[in-house]
Amino acid sequence: MPVLIGSYADQISIFDDDFKPSAPPIRTPSPSYLAFSAATGVIYTVAELDEGHVAAFRSDGTPLGSLPTGGASPCHLAVTDGFVLSANYQGGSVSVFALSPDGALTSRTDLVRHTGSSVHPSRQTAPHAHQVTVRDSMVHVVDLGLDEIIHYELSPAGSLSRVGVTSTTPLGSGPRHLVMHPDGRVFVANELASTVAVLSPGFAVLDVQPSVLVPPVGDNFPSELLLSPDGTRLYVANRGNDTITTFAVSSSGVSPLDEVSTGGTWPRHFTMLDGALVVANQHSDTVTVLELDPATGVPQPGRVVLEHPSPSMVLRLP
Repeated sequence: MPVLIGSYADQISIFDDDFKPSAPPIRTPSPSYLAFSAATGVIYTVAELDEGHVAAFRSDGTPLGSLPTGGASPCHLAVTDGFVLSANYQGGSVSVFALSPDGALTSRTDLVRHTGSSVHPSRQTAPHAHQVTVRDSMVHVVDLGLDEIIHYELSPAGSLSRVGVTSTTPLGSGPRHLVMHPDGRVFVANELASTVAVLSPGFAVLDVQPSVLVPPVGDNFPSELLLSPDGTRLYVANRGNDTITTFAVSSSGVSPLDEVSTGGTWPRHFTMLDGALVVANQHSDTVTVLELDPATGVPQPGRVVLEHPSPSMVLRLP
């Protein structure tokens, strides 16, 4: 099945499972984050620009149009039934787009802007929406600038109604991304504090742990996090240490198992592919593979499988 590489190099590259080119790249501005609708076979991408927009393409690269987000630097997407949502980092906003039956973008149905700030003197002077996640009719937006996870309900018409907020602790943590466990718990990568938080199904903070086992020499900023299919392992990428940390997940919480090199620099995103982790290393212009030990679920150090300009995301199409 095709493997897509999003990047800051104005292209979406398309490879087979052996990371050999399988189709011409899709040329589009700054496609740093990608999403896919299995129902329609449509690929969605942000254009992470000052005047951000969201674009849609068929899997063969045929464009299906684009629409402005109304916010700057869109950096994350979520696809749900009939809609695509984008998190717009600069200015801290969330956009909702309606889809036609064939998956094309038809209109922007809502734009919600966050307000406020937090305690970090340079990174939290304004809202910075970094991730949008949808579960059923609930939308959860991780805002790094506010130290908050803001909860919305998505209406059938595509409008967002704010229903609650969770403050991450301590202030200055800078939450970036979250992932939801099948048992309802939530794990959050805190970029500014270099920590991983465990939250209850109701988003109460239960525990906070360092995202690395090896103390960083300078700054370390965790980025993507991923649960194993059986929910027993949590993987967290670290930009700075340039590693993946593995945590064991149990009913009592998470405990660190190991930290290994990605084989590249600045791992912005990774995914699981055929029993391995595939990592987009933005600053080394490489994609690396970390084989997983089948007994422990711990990855081996990464090996380069692909040189690619400024990779930012890896997405395997089903």
